[in-house]
Amino acid sequence: MTVAATPAPSFSIPLLTLAMALTTAHAAPPGAADRAALETGTDAIFAQWNRGDTPGCGVAVYRDDALVFQRGYGMASLELGVPIGPDSVFDIGSTSKQFTAASVLLLAQDGKLSLDDDIRTHLPEMPDYGRRITIRQLLQHSSGLRDYIALLVLGGAAFDDQATDAQTLDVLARQRALNFPPGSEHLYSNSGYFLAGQIVERVSGQSLPAFAQERIFAPLGMHDTRFRRDHAELVPGRAMAYARAEASVDAPPRDGATAYRLDQPHWDQVGDGSVHTTTGDLLRWDRNFYHPKVGTAAMLAQMQQPGVLDDGKRIDYGLGLKMGEYRGLATVRHGGAWGGYRAELLRFPQRHLSVATLCNFAEAQPQRWAERVAELWLGLPPAPAQDRVAARRKPVSLSPTQLQQWTGIYRQADNGELRKIVHADGRLSLQHFDDEFVLRPLGSTEFELSAAAIATVRFHPRTRERPRRMTVTANGRRSDYLAIDVAAPTPTELQAYAGRYRCGELGRDYEFKLAGGTLQQLDPRFPPVALEPLERDRFAQGLLSYRFRRGDDGGVDGVSLDAGRVRDLACARL
Repeated sequence: MTVAATPAPSFSIPLLTLAMALTTAHAAPPGAADRAALETGTDAIFAQWNRGDTPGCGVAVYRDDALVFQRGYGMASLELGVPIGPDSVFDIGSTSKQFTAASVLLLAQDGKLSLDDDIRTHLPEMPDYGRRITIRQLLQHSSGLRDYIALLVLGGAAFDDQATDAQTLDVLARQRALNFPPGSEHLYSNSGYFLAGQIVERVSGQSLPAFAQERIFAPLGMHDTRFRRDHAELVPGRAMAYARAEASVDAPPRDGATAYRLDQPHWDQVGDGSVHTTTGDLLRWDRNFYHPKVGTAAMLAQMQQPGVLDDGKRIDYGLGLKMGEYRGLATVRHGGAWGGYRAELLRFPQRHLSVATLCNFAEAQPQRWAERVAELWLGLPPAPAQDRVAARRKPVSLSPTQLQQWTGIYRQADNGELRKIVHADGRLSLQHFDDEFVLRPLGSTEFELSAAAIATVRFHPRTRERPRRMTVTANGRRSDYLAIDVAAPTPTELQAYAGRYRCGELGRDYEFKLAGGTLQQLDPRFPPVALEPLERDRFAQGLLSYRFRRGDDGGVDGVSLDAGRVRDLACARL
């Protein structure tokens, strides 16, 4: 979960830097005493999960082509009492994207396709949007395609349902509009990598799992790695994925222990995710970037070249990999999250050191933990992270009036995402999707997210020129949110929105009714959900916002859905 959407940094990893990474002398390996300290320090990072009654993580450090640390913390199976070990297999979610990108590039290297091909050359069922979408834009998240995961969920699918390639292709082919013109923006979309996987299959004549096995995994000796296309497929050594469960009469907590439930989606798409692997196998893939065995040095450098939008703006995303900087060192990385799985593969090419953190519970923070492990093994002083800054600053006490002035709904200035600030039990909290984070006051306008101390929040009062706003800073990056002037519609005004709306691009209807003084969205699978008013004609339901449209006569004749990676999906009133 990302607390705040952030702009892409301007830095990149030039090819010269990558070449230097292969020849730069490295520090001498640590002695026995130093190594013991490094291992103890790494253990301390994961101490909370190094138990027999919690899920946890597999962690590995690679230095100069060698596996210098590999350990498991917590349980691979809470039901069977199996601990996480060096051979535990994890679903790495979107960390899989680099393998799909590599598959596409291998076909380009074979002369069977070009990254600048129009995707309709290979996927003729996709609509003609008036501007061509290239394979390169699929891989750099600049295609404008709506995210298929959000589309399927909006269409009524649940993660416990089975969802197939055919369903996904069908919903993508039904989309009549894009989020933005191809090449004009960068917005993460799983649709691009799903379609890239489909292109690999049509061009190669093999399934993506078979192609990757033949061209990537087998040549590198990644014997415990696969693309898994069937959620019922048996995966030897697999760590199951978990999320925190609410205690119930049927399943009361035992001895005060945290209750967990399985969090294993039944969706079977490949391309954007579904690679299952181990920390040991990822070393073999990491080594390939320094000593190419699969692909050429030029191909691997291409994966690590930041993309450029049509207006010349550079983004931090290449082909299945993100380029950035941490503590003054260039990084190449990608994270993943699917069901209860969380993953991060972080590489420091100038220092020839990488960290893999693969976890099997939904609250894991593999990105931050990988960074902390890297600090230890790189010999860097502790980072001035938000938790350490906060430790030097004592919280202050604010009156209810001082706290309540900041409550309300805020919209992100760039992408329209919503955050809500609420006051309850004498404290402020930030609500984001289904998560809630307590805000610890550091001053009258400055607060810290107390959970893991991963961000600070600063409020700015309304001025003549600007509305009240909130600035969220996470990992050194800032995002601004503007306060919304929330409408207070009367029951008569709410009744004007009630009715059924046909969403052809989703293959379903949305129905709204007035009940108990609120506008509610009806779904036969779930209890009615009360919508929260925003501005006039706008309502929110978690991450989803509805914008009711009016015709020439002023009456409501449609509604548009916005869900972050799906923008302005129009539904007509029946």
